[in-house]
Amino acid sequence: MCVNGRGFGLAAAALEQVDATPMEGFNPQILDETFGLQEKGLKSIVLMAVGYRDEAKDYLVKAKKVRRSMDKLFENI
Repeated sequence: MCVNGRGFGLAAAALEQVDATPMEGFNPQILDETFGLQEKGLKSIVLMAVGYRDEAKDYLVKAKKVRRSMDKLFENI
């Protein structure tokens, strides 16, 4: 998966209605060793957690999504 693959992974998870979030700050060498990726000709470059939220405990699950207008989000220079 290329670095841009993270976005594709998040989009694919959303399409399947699975919650997902990218994760930063992991040690790729340790992860590769733990899962034996080098022996398979692979290496880790991104990490993404996937699953389903606990709707009973997530107070934001029913919150309205808020999107900023284009003029407040961007400034033309």
